[in-house]
Amino acid sequence: MNTQQVRGSGRAPSLLLVLALIATLVLASCAAPAGAPAAGGEGGAAAAPSQAILIIPEEPASLNQYHAVAAIVRQVADAVSAPLAVPNEQGEFVPVLAAELPTVENGGVSEDYLTVTWKLRPDLKWSDGEPLTSDDIKFTWEAVSNPESGNVLSLGFEKVASIETPDEQTAVITYSELNQAYLQQFMYGILPRHATGAPEEMLTWDWNRNPVTAGPYVVTEWNAGDSIVMDRNPNYYLEGQPYIDRVIFKVVPDPGAQMAMMAQGEAQVQLWPGEVKEVYDSQMNGQAAIQEIPGQWNMTLFFNLSQPFDDDPGAEPPHPILGDLRVRQAIAHAIDYDTIVTAINPGVIPTATPFAYGWYQCDQERKYPYDVEAAKALLDEAGWVEGSDGIRVAQGAEYAEDGTRLTLQLNGYTNFQQLVKLEEGIAEMLKAVGIETTIQNDDFSIIFGSYGDGAPRQLGNFDILVYDTSLPMEPHASIANTYMSTAIPTADSPSGANASRWVNARADELVEAAGATVDLAARKAAYCELSDLIATELPRLNLYLFTEGYGAATNLTGYKVNMWGSLSWDIQNWQLQ
Repeated sequence: MNTQQVRGSGRAPSLLLVLALIATLVLASCAAPAGAPAAGGEGGAAAAPSQAILIIPEEPASLNQYHAVAAIVRQVADAVSAPLAVPNEQGEFVPVLAAELPTVENGGVSEDYLTVTWKLRPDLKWSDGEPLTSDDIKFTWEAVSNPESGNVLSLGFEKVASIETPDEQTAVITYSELNQAYLQQFMYGILPRHATGAPEEMLTWDWNRNPVTAGPYVVTEWNAGDSIVMDRNPNYYLEGQPYIDRVIFKVVPDPGAQMAMMAQGEAQVQLWPGEVKEVYDSQMNGQAAIQEIPGQWNMTLFFNLSQPFDDDPGAEPPHPILGDLRVRQAIAHAIDYDTIVTAINPGVIPTATPFAYGWYQCDQERKYPYDVEAAKALLDEAGWVEGSDGIRVAQGAEYAEDGTRLTLQLNGYTNFQQLVKLEEGIAEMLKAVGIETTIQNDDFSIIFGSYGDGAPRQLGNFDILVYDTSLPMEPHASIANTYMSTAIPTADSPSGANASRWVNARADELVEAAGATVDLAARKAAYCELSDLIATELPRLNLYLFTEGYGAATNLTGYKVNMWGSLSWDIQNWQLQ
């Protein structure tokens, strides 16, 4: 991740996440809470409160999803989130706080799609007992659309012209232009007006780490660097749920320690274990097994087309090395894609497009397949000649001064061994054609921080970023904020996600055309032409998709893997047997 979400510490993981990002449940007491089956069976002894521990490799900085790019935030925050609707495991939106999904057929959406009416369930309450009303929907729009709020998600809030609240359960949203993503407008949660603060101060709200919520759980304790403790929300709208009384998100960075907990039966769920299913299952002694489905996390190389570290985040001047398309083509030809998916990261699914799943999936061929000799020829043509140590130097290159060494940095994030293995493999492949690389992996908060934080991705201070991203079920806002030339991050557009600084007039036209219709066939055609442009001009190079693999213990029921959701998307339905 909205901005194309990055798995960050949610997967590494989230898609998504990319990212080995892991979460785990551990049974502290056998019995279930009120509304769930008792551990002793029917007529058994009274049950002690149940507890689950979810292991994560790094703690989120905040539980405010509107500040989140790294998916670790969503992995945790969904346990306290209060959305109007979410996509389920079948890829269908289902109402949560909303009484029903607004459609043209039921009168909730106008024929021109410019008016959407949401109806809340009756008698909703926040965790502090205050009523949850349509005014909170209005406040969420006011807060998130404030330019000082720190919002990084492009969910179409800028298209909202007004929100009227004729009664406490009804919010009527009028759009200034078509918003195809109206169902996911509020899927990252409603914000309580009475318990937050001024919109322009959203980055510093106390609520961000101790939210008053309408979700399944409430935060009762946050121990920095160690754990986040959550207890059942006494005012949750589903009577008797969630079934587990307490969940603790425990920070455990070491993958070996995480695996040991699963194998010893101390944990119930592990997010993105980073192992082939057969290997993982064999190590678990019957305590757990991977539940695996196709995933949405798309591992990608992001090329910076503009000059880094020049105090100018714009598209000009060009990157001295990567500004030349022939160099990017040579890099693409130098990568052995088969080796990556069979030996470096086995079990992943090769892809050559950002549009690799969903209704918008494109059948994209790889324009520059593995061909070492073709890579060398392109570098020769581009004015990069082989030096005495095998690394090329500029001699008549288009943008680099003669004598410049062909050195690039691969920049990823920490705590994801699969990403490190990929970087190391790519470094060797590029060295074979005369390209020297260094590897720099930073904390998620650095890589995926905001423009105001000085994040290199937003300021354009990098050569090649390496991470995995995802697209939501309704992708247009993400696509527009990633590929439009107007989405290059700058001081005037700090939440833009065109980190590659790619400017292409035809790409702009295609995105605009797709955003002007609800015809899915026409939109897909535009996205697939955009996919072909991306594969040709290489602002980014897509490598492979992860499967969504969760190691789940045999004593956990009600647990469903959802490629469109997070680890905790339906945590209210989990039970421990």
